[in-house]
Formats: sequence, C-alpha cells, structure tokens
Amino acid sequence: MSKVTVRFFDDEMLAGEAQDLDFDEPDFLIHVDDLGGLENNEMAWVPLSAVKWVELTPTEGHQPETPTRKVAIRFLDGEVLRGHVDGQLARHRYGIVLHLHPEQPNGHSPLRLLGIPFTAVKALFYLREFDGRQADEQGAPADSFLARTTMAPLLDVLEEMEMLDRLHRNGVLSDQEFQSKRTQVLERM
Repeated sequence: MSKVTVRFFDDEMLAGEAQDLDFDEPDFLIHVDDLGGLENNEMAWVPLSAVKWVELTPTEGHQPETPTRKVAIRFLDGEVLRGHVDGQLARHRYGIVLHLHPEQPNGHSPLRLLGIPFTAVKALFYLREFDGRQADEQGAPADSFLARTTMAPLLDVLEEMEMLDRLHRNGVLSDQEFQSKRTQVLERM
C-alpha cells in the first residue's frame, strides 16, 4: 500500500493508503485517512474515470533528475498544470505517471509524483517556453465543463461492470450487493 492524495473532478480531495493502485487497472481501493474522526468513511472504491489526478508518495531513494522538458497538462475542465518533467513519462493503459517540478523553481514547491488518468486530460503539451503573459491576460478555464458528461456511455457501463465483478471476486461486495449494484448499472442503459 502507498500513501496517496486523490483529487476528483469536483475538486474534492481524499487522502489515504491506496491498495492495488495501478494505472494499468481501471480502479483501486483506498483506506481513508480520518485523523479527526469527522468522516464516516473507512474505505473507498475509486474508478480512475472519476479522478483528475492522484498525488503519489515518491519512491524512497528517488534522486530528482534535472528537469528535461517543459510541459502544460490541459485537463478537460480547462485547468492547466505547468511544470518541468523529471525523467520520462510512464505510460500505462489508463493513464500516465510522471515526476513534475514546479514551473518556477523557488525551493518552496516540492517535486510531485502524479498519476493522471487519460479520462481527465485533454492533452499534454511539450512547450518551448511557459506563457509569459500576466495572469489576467492568460484567459480563464472554460465554463463549458460544469459537470463531466461521458463521451462514451457504453464504454463507461462496461468498465463499471468489470469493476463490480472485480470487487465481488475480491470479497469487497457480497453476492446480494453485487446483484443489486449490477442491476442498477444495467437499468441506466
């Protein structure tokens, strides 16, 4: 298990210990941190299609490389994350994992290890230079992304059915819960 912070499309954050987080799989389980005791959640099943990014704990012993490329990651909701890539992007079936240095190296912003699902990204651009315009001249994110709508509803249903089946096989869902949730998914079609 590894310590992670998950950022969802609605900007909700969830921190905890990820179980079986692999960007070659469509989902993962997270044992929720609840230090204050305010939340009732102990574990969450998280489909990558609901995630904007996952901030992972850098592997022990990772020596930051000299940043090689400037990038701008444009998300579907209009947000742009800029920085310098440390080494290579690790491309997986459902997303990418990369070490990202801050845009302006100032010693205050640490190196981040991010996992970004493909479903969250419009594109990752390699840049010659970062945008030198003032913040008010750069433009704002589009308001067209108020609620994420699916671009391939049948694929979403098939992905959700596969996830439910895996949760059932792993003992997270009982037979009755599995049948109930499966019925709910099929009724949405």
